[in-house]
Amino acid sequence: MATLKLTKTAVEGIAIGDRNVIAWDTELPRFGVKVTPAGSRIYFIQYRAKAEAGSPSQTRRVKIGEHGKPWTLDQARSEAKRSLAAVDLGRDPFADREAERAAKRAEADRLAETARLAELRGLDSFEAVAERYIEICLAGRRSGPEAARLLRHGPAAAWKGRHIAEVRRPDVADLIDKIKARSPAVGRATYAALRGLFGWCIERDLIVSSPCENLKAPPRPEARDRVLGDDELRAIWKGADGLGYPFGPILKLLMLTGQRRAEVAGMQWAEIDLDAATWRIPKERSKNGKAHEVDLSPQALEVLQSLKRLGPVVFPARKAPARKHVDTTPADLRAVRGFSATKRALDAAIEADRLKERPKAEALAAWRIHDLRRTTATGLAGMGFAPHIIERVLNHISGTQSGLVGVYQRHDYRAERKAALTAWGARVDAIITGKPLASNVQSLRPVAA
Repeated sequence: MATLKLTKTAVEGIAIGDRNVIAWDTELPRFGVKVTPAGSRIYFIQYRAKAEAGSPSQTRRVKIGEHGKPWTLDQARSEAKRSLAAVDLGRDPFADREAERAAKRAEADRLAETARLAELRGLDSFEAVAERYIEICLAGRRSGPEAARLLRHGPAAAWKGRHIAEVRRPDVADLIDKIKARSPAVGRATYAALRGLFGWCIERDLIVSSPCENLKAPPRPEARDRVLGDDELRAIWKGADGLGYPFGPILKLLMLTGQRRAEVAGMQWAEIDLDAATWRIPKERSKNGKAHEVDLSPQALEVLQSLKRLGPVVFPARKAPARKHVDTTPADLRAVRGFSATKRALDAAIEADRLKERPKAEALAAWRIHDLRRTTATGLAGMGFAPHIIERVLNHISGTQSGLVGVYQRHDYRAERKAALTAWGARVDAIITGKPLASNVQSLRPVAA
């Protein structure tokens, strides 16, 4: 060890040896430079730290930095003075530095653990588990798309980011109560979808027990009996004109055919034969899994013939869905969505027309798009068509098609079904235009019906 006044020239002039060479500064005791065999010149301080009573003191050597990278001699000496001043006041820079390093390591470990838990939480978050369940269990079911929609729309939005095991019975009860307040039927269907999901989670050991356990299902809602009157149908048709494509034509076809909303919205040009005036709904798109052929009245044909062909789907989605889940439906076969917002816009337009034309007239009573289907059935019954004909027009299975009749009676009543929808189209046309119903419409109903 050498002792000399450290200067830049003196520091750089220390010869490199086979072992570390240490030079102490005569100007600042306890401050020195170490020259390694590799040629590094490292400034440091060395001091004897105070110890607790009965314990021997310890010699500490604390590195300041390497000469020229970026420490200059003056900078190193200033840092040494600051640290040694703390030593003289009873502090231990070495212990402080070790404590700081330990704190940084602990913080890094905490952040890493937090990230790990976040990753695990993300993998088993409610929405992630729901997507796995949808992909594995619901993809092949006929009711799968609707159950998937219910899970994504309500529970996944309410419990976003929560671990699947953190969803408790009160959470489910509160959510179902809120949904029931808007729609009892949707509340009951959401409960059924959740019960299936949580049962699957138990099988996969993701949860110990289902939060739906000992939670009663919402009661089955009373069957709706809302039937739209002539004035209401006329107002809806006029409102549909204002909506334009695609929802305006969809509403008109719903009114004219009596088919289900999803079936009309997902209509494909390949299913339609304009020359034969028929629309064949394949079993894959039918709610009851049975292929169904719909006769198109002249009014329904007129609606379809007015449309431009923008692809294989008659009413294609305007853009890809914004949801994060993967939509397995081919892009060119995605049907239009957004009926809730459309219904609100239609109601507002109908109310605005009412106030403009007849301010004192009663507002249109609350109605749903599905009421168009019930109105078609009721209208056909009022025109004298038999229940079994109406059910086949709607592709609806009930008591008239069960038991022996359902097994052995295979007659499809094609002529009667065509007569029914032709007569109903003429009836709707008369309602919309205000013209009297043609006298030959009633004769469209076959006597045998």
